[in-house]
Amino acid sequence: MLIGEKVYLTPIDAQNAETARAWVNDPAINTWMLSGHVPVSREQERAWYAQVDASDADHVFEIRTRDGDRYIGNCGLHKVNMLHRNGELGILIGELDAQGKGYGADAIIAVLGYAFHTLGLHTVQINYIDGNERSAHLYAKLGFTVTGRCREHLFLRGDFHDLVLMDMTREEYERLYGATE
Repeated sequence: MLIGEKVYLTPIDAQNAETARAWVNDPAINTWMLSGHVPVSREQERAWYAQVDASDADHVFEIRTRDGDRYIGNCGLHKVNMLHRNGELGILIGELDAQGKGYGADAIIAVLGYAFHTLGLHTVQINYIDGNERSAHLYAKLGFTVTGRCREHLFLRGDFHDLVLMDMTREEYERLYGATE
């Protein structure tokens, strides 16, 4: 279990797949997601849970509020490469009333601590769709640096959108958040 100030993170539980699938399929939630614009079936969601569970390259957690133990989203590392010591961070706060309350920031900081201090990664990348000002602001505030842009990389809702790439090194994390978990 990873513990933050507002949230704690536990391994994903397939028992909650339907809750997560409802979030991914909700247009109010998936507008800025990198996936989910095509409806996800029960079978696809179950297959995703099974794939993540069997993967050494994915470390995905449920986000739960410390106050009330409410399941509000998922956060984790994907494409973890232990040779090159890097990975990609992804996050979803699926409960609309939990967005904008600092839960996502707290979860990201907890996952970064795990990435750098438990797994020994050197860099963690996070991406967002150009135009998603909430993510751009949050990731910059947390200490991520823009490293690039994939122009017209995503086709969503009938238009092409740039994918903005950001990352953080272990040294940058430790300067901001400390050298221990």
